[in-house]
Amino acid sequence: MDKKANSNQNQEQKRETSDAVDRAAKAGLFNRIYVTVGQKVGIVELTKLEPRFERNIEKLTTYHNIIYNMVNAIELQVQVDPKAIVKNQVLCDPDESPWELLGGWINYMGTYHFNGPQSKILDAYSIACGKIGQKERQLQKRTRSHCIKKMRMYTADESVELNNHVAHLKDLLIAIDDSRHQLKSSRTTKEVKAKGEIYRKNIQAFNCTANEVQARLDEVPMIVPHHENELLKFSREVSIFNNSVENLLKEVVFRLGYGKRNDKPSTRAVLK
Repeated sequence: MDKKANSNQNQEQKRETSDAVDRAAKAGLFNRIYVTVGQKVGIVELTKLEPRFERNIEKLTTYHNIIYNMVNAIELQVQVDPKAIVKNQVLCDPDESPWELLGGWINYMGTYHFNGPQSKILDAYSIACGKIGQKERQLQKRTRSHCIKKMRMYTADESVELNNHVAHLKDLLIAIDDSRHQLKSSRTTKEVKAKGEIYRKNIQAFNCTANEVQARLDEVPMIVPHHENELLKFSREVSIFNNSVENLLKEVVFRLGYGKRNDKPSTRAVLK
């Protein structure tokens, strides 16, 4: 019975909080101006966020922006095609990778414009470009699905929720000041009860929203190491890809009989 009663109480509290947040967000411009002017002239009390709490919110918002810019920079490392960037996609369309396109044009030149040794050289480089294109596609897939998955989620849903909570806090501060002023201006017992209930719900909604924001602040020390690990993971993946590109191109040179065998290519790395 106690669990059921607590559950019903929590649901009722959530409903009251949601209603108070919606009511504060929908407050008219005239009401906001009245409260602001009243605060300046001293007839309406001004409620502010605790300075340390406000600074922490600013730091968290800044961190979200940093991660957002970092995710964009990371994705630009593996996708440089303007057509794909406009579509907000990292994976190239089939046969649209710059390496695959380059390999196709080299193959065309080797087939229709050259013959003999020159055609053989172009054909070898065309095959190498195709292999590099395949490895680049693997890197593009892994970037979003494995390397920076948590960072992308953090800058999507998490950022939207944080911005909503911060906006709700600002709205609720005005609602609290307004409802408190109306409560103090009440003349009858009935008005006091009605205005007092609205004031209580606004305070409750503010506390619940502030707790949500504080929970996200408390998560930062645990989240940052995850983001650091993902950045290192992506760096390793890019290093592996670059080594693969170098090795494939050097292999073509060696198979064509150019270069020196004692110039060993980098250790062959394969994307797993």
